Amino acid sequence: MLSIIVYTIIVMSIKMDFVNRKDELEYVESEFSKRDFRFISVIGRRRLGKTRFLEQFLKGRSKYCYVLIPELNDKDVRMEIAKNFHEKFGISFLGLPSWDEIFEGLFHYSLEEQIIVVFDEFQRFSRIDSSIFSYLQKHIDRSAADSKLFLVVSGSSIGMMHQIFEYASPLYGRRTGQMPFDAFSFAALADWFSEMSVDMRVYIYAIYGGTPKYLEEVESADMRDSIKRILSRTSILYNEPEVLLKTELRESNTYFNILKSIASGISRSSQIAESCGIKSTSIDYYLNILINDLDLIKKEVPVCDKDSSRKAIYKMNDNFFRFWFRFVYPALSELEIGNYSRVLEKIDDELDTFTGPVFEDISKQFLLDMNRLDRLPFTFEKIGVQWGKFRGEVGKNSYEIDLVATNSSTKQIMFCECKWKKEKVGPEVLMKLLGKAKYVKWYNGDRKEYFAVISRSGFTQKARSIAKDNEILLFDLEDIDQVLR
Repeated sequence: MLSIIVYTIIVMSIKMDFVNRKDELEYVESEFSKRDFRFISVIGRRRLGKTRFLEQFLKGRSKYCYVLIPELNDKDVRMEIAKNFHEKFGISFLGLPSWDEIFEGLFHYSLEEQIIVVFDEFQRFSRIDSSIFSYLQKHIDRSAADSKLFLVVSGSSIGMMHQIFEYASPLYGRRTGQMPFDAFSFAALADWFSEMSVDMRVYIYAIYGGTPKYLEEVESADMRDSIKRILSRTSILYNEPEVLLKTELRESNTYFNILKSIASGISRSSQIAESCGIKSTSIDYYLNILINDLDLIKKEVPVCDKDSSRKAIYKMNDNFFRFWFRFVYPALSELEIGNYSRVLEKIDDELDTFTGPVFEDISKQFLLDMNRLDRLPFTFEKIGVQWGKFRGEVGKNSYEIDLVATNSSTKQIMFCECKWKKEKVGPEVLMKLLGKAKYVKWYNGDRKEYFAVISRSGFTQKARSIAKDNEILLFDLEDIDQVLR
């Protein structure tokens, strides 16, 4: 119940100045310290804090020029950039310069002194004049060996940014580095919400995900207050999914319906196409845009199957979008007239069920870190969900295991269940896991098996006894907090 999910400390200043981009900062600082020509791309969807990150990198430096590429015509953009270069570096141009002259002036200036140039929303150049990339390539090839230019390009249209650097592009092979800019993992929330308990942080991650812009909206440690804030028409999150889709996509209604279908539990491509009235031959195009360009959904196959498995399903990959489509969108009519109580009651009743799959994702992050730290019985190569069918009694011919980790070289496998319940896990969960493992067809008869259970609330004494007898690893929230912090 939400009424129970109340932390005693009211968080007065959750909006952190800058958190949890340590690895990214270390990378760009290391590249900058080389003092030769560098060309780095920063690619990630909107709201992830790319601009804030770049501001942090530029903080305290003097020789830099940050340019947010405007959505103007070619002539006005050239004028704007030439003006910026003149004001920041003293580079002068005669009249309105061509793109060739702009890059020539920039690279000539960078021969004598290390300078930073940041082009934000770099993909907009594609719509302004695609020949810009050819001119940039020309001057990189001509001057990079002697240049001290530190060029950073950032973009939120993931697909377009990747196209700019693909094999057929003039800029192919010209980058010296690339940095995918991802949403925060669960571990990052320990910095954002350091005064909160780990179970509170799980709820926050389940609702807001790892998007910094969304996390900034958490102003209270009372989850009911935070959720009510989302439901208010004055909140920037009230219609965020609609706004983002309309901003990024031309056929936004089609993508909206696809997300709505996936959020409702429709997971196979043919079923999604039928639900949305889309031709089955066209659905993969739309799904790929949502995966590769917006990172809003993900494709999963059973981890023990080949990647080409026909069992592929699609799931929401953004926690806030999943929350919005589950609770906010269906209640918009009530929310428009200010009827919050019924919506809050529904969320209150279903929040733990809703959080269960997110806890599985957090458990996966935990096991990945444990694997990296060499704290598991073996080092796994793959981890994911496993499901399939078996011949059993009528109505019980399928199974699903929350997480399975494998190493095909050593033929070692670990089966794991993740339980987000307020009650302690009993022996039946452990015994059921042992039983389901027999249905997994993976090096049968020639594999070494391990088992693990991850529980929010710990384990009964009988479960611990069975775990000891069967060498089953047991983890709880305290273990997760120690590793993912």
